[in-house]
Amino acid sequence: MQPEKALGFMAFLLGCLTVKAACIALSVWLDVSAPAFTARALNAYQTRGKRSFVLGTINGLILLFLFIVLVNTQFKPLALLGILILFMLIALVLIGYTIAYHDFGSRLRGDRDWSAMRATITGGAVAELMFLTPVVGQIFSLGVLFRGLGAVVTALLSRGPAQNEVSPENV
Repeated sequence: MQPEKALGFMAFLLGCLTVKAACIALSVWLDVSAPAFTARALNAYQTRGKRSFVLGTINGLILLFLFIVLVNTQFKPLALLGILILFMLIALVLIGYTIAYHDFGSRLRGDRDWSAMRATITGGAVAELMFLTPVVGQIFSLGVLFRGLGAVVTALLSRGPAQNEVSPENV
């Protein structure tokens, strides 16, 4: 292999590792900054598995279709709206992955005395390593993507605390 290609490949791997580490960091930050939203999304991810997957698939495909249609128009403000829709879709997908990291971490924690942050980091690392499996990992990644996206959409559309969360009114 030529040195330029090897360096390019190493830079690509370093970029992928950086993106994966940033997703795990986003997961920890989201848990600290918006615990009520995280609880609602995690509840939707865990209890509404099939419905979250269908909702995520429909919303993801519709938003992607809107992006493609709006970017290919001749009217530039609509193209800008299409780019904004793409950024929103990317943000929703990343938040959906972070919710999956929380779920994987809580499953891995079991009865161990781990902090929520350690469980999230461990869940994110295990999930990302599973996604690296050649064919099965990519299919699993798509399933997690659409299920997480559906859970995030459900959490955005729902109000109030999650069912497993204790609020001052319920005490």
